[in-house]
Amino acid sequence: MQQSKKLFRDVLIFLFGVAGIGWFFYSFQNHHPFTITHTKVPKGHIIEKADSVFQSWQYQALDFYPQTEFNTEEDVIDSLQVKWGISEFKNKLRESEFLQNLPLAKWEVREYNLQSENNDYSVEVGLTPDGKVVDFLATTELINQQRPFNRYAVRTVFQNQVDNYSRGLEDSLLTGLSDYQHLNTESGSNSQALTIIERLREIRGMQDERVYEMNNIWNLADFYLGRTAWRSMDLQQDTAELVDQAGLRFARATYSASDSATGVNVELTMELLPAGSMKSMSYRIYPRIEESSSKVTDILEGTSLFVILVFALWLLFVFYLRIKARAIDTKPAIIIAVLAGFLVPGFWLLNFIDQMGWMYGFNGSVTIFQNLMMLGIMGAIGAVGFFVLTAVSDSITRQYWPEKLKTWDLVRRGLFMNKPVGWGMVNAIAIGGILVGIVGLFLSMFDTTYISANTGLMSDDYFLPSIANLMVTTLFVLVIVVPLYLIIGNQIKGMVGRDWIIPIVSAVLFALIDLLPFNIEPDELDRLLRGVLGFVLGYFYLRYDFLTIVFGAFLFVNFLTTSNGWLLEGSPDANTFYMFMMVLLTFAVGGIYFVFKGTERDELPEYVPGYIEDQAKEQRLKQELSIARVVQQTFLPSKIHHLPGIDIAGICIPAQETGGDYYDMISLGDQRTALAIGDVSGKGIRAAFYMTFTKGVLHSLSALILSPVELLNQLNRLFNENATRGTFISMIYGILEADKRQFTFARAGHNPMLVVRANGDTEWLKPNGVGIGVAQKAEAFIKCTEEATLKLKEGDVVIMYTDGITEMLNAGNHFYGEERLERLVKGVRKASSEKIMEIIVDDVNEFKGVVKQHDDMTLLIIKADASVNQ
Repeated sequence: MQQSKKLFRDVLIFLFGVAGIGWFFYSFQNHHPFTITHTKVPKGHIIEKADSVFQSWQYQALDFYPQTEFNTEEDVIDSLQVKWGISEFKNKLRESEFLQNLPLAKWEVREYNLQSENNDYSVEVGLTPDGKVVDFLATTELINQQRPFNRYAVRTVFQNQVDNYSRGLEDSLLTGLSDYQHLNTESGSNSQALTIIERLREIRGMQDERVYEMNNIWNLADFYLGRTAWRSMDLQQDTAELVDQAGLRFARATYSASDSATGVNVELTMELLPAGSMKSMSYRIYPRIEESSSKVTDILEGTSLFVILVFALWLLFVFYLRIKARAIDTKPAIIIAVLAGFLVPGFWLLNFIDQMGWMYGFNGSVTIFQNLMMLGIMGAIGAVGFFVLTAVSDSITRQYWPEKLKTWDLVRRGLFMNKPVGWGMVNAIAIGGILVGIVGLFLSMFDTTYISANTGLMSDDYFLPSIANLMVTTLFVLVIVVPLYLIIGNQIKGMVGRDWIIPIVSAVLFALIDLLPFNIEPDELDRLLRGVLGFVLGYFYLRYDFLTIVFGAFLFVNFLTTSNGWLLEGSPDANTFYMFMMVLLTFAVGGIYFVFKGTERDELPEYVPGYIEDQAKEQRLKQELSIARVVQQTFLPSKIHHLPGIDIAGICIPAQETGGDYYDMISLGDQRTALAIGDVSGKGIRAAFYMTFTKGVLHSLSALILSPVELLNQLNRLFNENATRGTFISMIYGILEADKRQFTFARAGHNPMLVVRANGDTEWLKPNGVGIGVAQKAEAFIKCTEEATLKLKEGDVVIMYTDGITEMLNAGNHFYGEERLERLVKGVRKASSEKIMEIIVDDVNEFKGVVKQHDDMTLLIIKADASVNQ
């Protein structure tokens, strides 16, 4: 029943997504300003048209590399949308001939001279979507290089003004005017030009030089006006003037037109060279939106930058902590890092090829090297950035919400043919459709909203725009979804324990930070729309896993970035849209096929990251070591065997969970006890095992063998038979007799025993002895080991210890030492054995300071005190 309800909800959401896609296509075209125009001339033909204009205006063809860009008069369009609204704006555009003749959209073709030393363009031609000229610019460098003239323009201006106009006169006039237009011309050419102009003045019988110049300026301007898109407009002559600038002499003529019905004004300016060539033609259409920014917007933008900076620093800090804790799964992080390492330089390369061209980009070896270096740097930065992002997100998500990565784990292991992946693709279509449907619904609900006309074409910025679009949107979605949901969302969930906070946080961040490749105006409604989209996407994150959200956001973003491919008739971005439609169809077909034919979720293997397995192993090891420590502690004496008149204390502090130090007290009757202290070579589990073995042997033999040397000899034999070569034990073993106040012992290579008499005298007892496991034969062990007897008097103190006490190192790399131990015990000899032991341990720890304990510490203290145990 539960599965049926879930299936019904998913199908219902999918239908809402399909409805959202349909509504988006219907409403978006009604609100997008790109639908007011269409490109009748293909992009490739536009370049040919620009070349023909350049040459027909009598400039010489050079080795040019063209760069094309489609632009709109965004300020004008946005102003009219604000004034009338998009619907009324389109109505007036259909009704007003004046608005129809306005170049609200144009192609800009820039021609770069490959022979030029700098990277600036030499000529720019603006063409309407149907190929008519609207503006023009030839740089001063090009004019000085070519010294252009236009015979047809000069002939049109002068042949009706001069009787007996001939080709010879025309040639002389062109020569003189060409020299006249260059202020730095030498050899008296300017005077020649003036002579020709004086001759023309005499032929026409005109005395007013300015009248003559103004008439010819307007005639020349009208010559070019009739060859542009402006000929359809009723332009009025405004002003004309002569200008000397940057070594050139030229005329500037200005036309204007206005439409009272729409309130739109046009100003057209031409700059004309004396020899008849066009220097530049530019225009201005107004009213325009004045760029303004409210204080609230400025504060929000500043806050968003601050949030991004804080997040970046926090991300690096978390990455450091998780690397230190070995809580990073490098496998998925490396996959995304490699992907980003190719995608980031990939779309930069496509942009470079489009902007500069293969030929222009490889104009020199330095340029090649610089661009290759830049691509390499961008790839490295992208790979490292995405590695950190993915590593932290994977670690946090597996800690707080590992279910969100199940489908991703399947995909990156190559397991595509299964129902979870299929439903992820189907649900992604639903998510993307619902989000774009919200965009369309939002535009329809608020009359004051409009889409700005500043949206550019992918084909203007990238070579192979359909591929570049997929690369850019993939990176864009990963940069948004991974930190927002896998890092911030899951971290908040882990901190507060409430997953419903994630959609709220998502809405706030979407509204605060511009996280979408699409904007509407005004800014307040744009932030409201982004907040709604963020909330909905956050809600879907609660229902679905990470990969579904990534797929859904990817489809949503592509619906927006490819919209220019179908909104603009004849758009160069059409292939970008078609490519996305193929991706969408692949999602639909593949998702449905996987749902019906794929493997069930229950039959799929679970993925456990390597670091989690390592952590589990470490946790098990720690538990086992903790158990071993407890067991080992039980092997130490649980209580002191009290002898009359003898005060005994002992302690063992391992450096690790388990250790190789050992001390023991074995009762041999009311007046006798066997005492032992030993140190197994090495530390950890291995040493603890041999310590346990030694304890068993001592407890087995101590009641049977009363001679300490003989007992150690038997221990040495058994140890050699069972221990690996190279392992040995140092030990002091002896029998303490209370009635005789006598301690008979043998020292098997252990630290010397400190005796502090009641009067303060001290001595170090170190009878000969060799460590257990060093001598392989009994004869050698017996020969090297001697037995000694110590007589105790009232107040005498005996200190037995391991080298973890005297060889303790401090921060200055100095040993604690036997001398310090001797001075300390001598000063506190009147205290009880327990108190002396506490003082020694405290003093050693104080000496050690912050340095880690490197060896086990064991003490066994005997004091002759008639007042105890009576």
